[in-house]
Amino acid sequence: MVLTGCSAPLLPEPVVNKSERVREPDDMLMEQMCADWFALQEPGLDGAEYSRLVNRYNRSLLLMLRRYRADMLQAFSRGERDYELPGVMFDPDGSEVHVPLRDVYDDIVPAQDIRTHSLQEHYTVPGIGVPMVGVIPVGNVSKTARRFNIRTRGTVSSLTAVMEFSRKQGTKPRLRLIQRNRADDLLLRGYRHQLAADFSAAIEIYWNLTRVKDDRFLGLLRPQKLRDVSGLSCMESYDPDKIPVILTHGLLSSAGTFDNLVNRLMCDPIIRRNYQFWYFNYPTGMAWTLTAVHYRRSLAQVRQQLDSQRKNKNWDRMVVVGHSMGGLITHYSQCTEPWKMLPDKKMARSVLQRKGRLGAQNELVNSYVFNPVEAGMVVYMATPHRGAPLARYRIVTAFMKLVELPQNIISEALNVATLQEDSLLLNPTKITRAFTSVNQLSPDSYSIRGLQGLKVRDVPTHSIIGDQGNGDSPQSSDGVVPYWSSHIGWGSETIVPADHSVQDVPETAADFTRVLAEHLVRCGRSLN
Repeated sequence: MVLTGCSAPLLPEPVVNKSERVREPDDMLMEQMCADWFALQEPGLDGAEYSRLVNRYNRSLLLMLRRYRADMLQAFSRGERDYELPGVMFDPDGSEVHVPLRDVYDDIVPAQDIRTHSLQEHYTVPGIGVPMVGVIPVGNVSKTARRFNIRTRGTVSSLTAVMEFSRKQGTKPRLRLIQRNRADDLLLRGYRHQLAADFSAAIEIYWNLTRVKDDRFLGLLRPQKLRDVSGLSCMESYDPDKIPVILTHGLLSSAGTFDNLVNRLMCDPIIRRNYQFWYFNYPTGMAWTLTAVHYRRSLAQVRQQLDSQRKNKNWDRMVVVGHSMGGLITHYSQCTEPWKMLPDKKMARSVLQRKGRLGAQNELVNSYVFNPVEAGMVVYMATPHRGAPLARYRIVTAFMKLVELPQNIISEALNVATLQEDSLLLNPTKITRAFTSVNQLSPDSYSIRGLQGLKVRDVPTHSIIGDQGNGDSPQSSDGVVPYWSSHIGWGSETIVPADHSVQDVPETAADFTRVLAEHLVRCGRSLN
């Protein structure tokens, strides 16, 4: 029962009131929208009149879009792949090129019809237009994007729909679906009108489609089953003009744990214009030293395919963020001499010597011999740099006996350590204990102890630490990780009133927004 989990519906059903469609037929709504569209362009409108016109225009457009969606989905169910909106020129990107809707979106869902189940707040921006969520079909996502999506069900766009009219005789109305993360306003007769927005709705739909939240327990107990869905994903289409922010989750969690954090960050126009949020998802039953191999490999592959000439400086400015065990993955991937983590020098020499013979894909060798991730800034959230005492509890260690490691990990471990008669890697029982995630979180584990002596890249670093008590740091704790473990000796830090889920509280979002703005200044970007 725990492994099956539960989830919200992927997409809401179409909302169409048949009696309303009889009272207000389509042509009546179009005439009203047309009249309001031209009235909004008249000079000298006072605030009250402008608001009245915008509200009436938006209401008519919302009703039309609901009807379009219902008709479109019915046509798709009948196999009409080339369905087009009747009497309207569809313009998905402002190019004024007439294309069928299905060539761009599998579905367009009014944000008002989407109920947010997991988000603590639902943020909207008033303005002209109707906020929508566009579900991009898998076939239209680029080859690179498909490869790095968590699930290949497509991705989504946060849109604002606007119906534009022309005074030219015989010209069809033009339905524009504007990507709201790239435009804040609409230019009409020399005046800028703020576009309505709903970023929360797109976040909700995205996590419904990926379904990663349903796999939290499966990823802990049967990590092999989820290795194919590990890797980087991005909610929106790749934007080379924005700085990537890589978010890595912790134990018994998924990339969806950052939904409230990103929801709050996206409300800030400076953050929205300058940053793009990527997620690293992985099964959490594996040791974090092994997961770090996939983390580094995914980042390298994505940059190679999106910036093969390494000319885009935004990848050098990249911000890497880790929560809890994800912070250990992030921390370790910043280390300059990772092989020194190994328990003894003889083992370290063995790994270094065998890297060439065992091949570049050997995960255990690559766990200790690698080049650090070249990030522009590092942020840790509730990270147990010195381990979590909770990992010592008997009930936790007993539960971890249920974890099944992939067989290739056990065989690779034996191949690495054939020279060490007393090595922990030679005994399969010890391997199972050493390379499960919880055992590597213990303050007594060789990986936690070894991490303490490793040097990291000199890069701006910030820690966000939870205090569940009375603000009595350094004696405080977030309930899982004590302050003495989450505190590091370099960079800046902020203590927020939170339990271990520090990423969920508004104080963390506010602090992270400040840190990201400071990073933009260091990168020479304007905050205007």
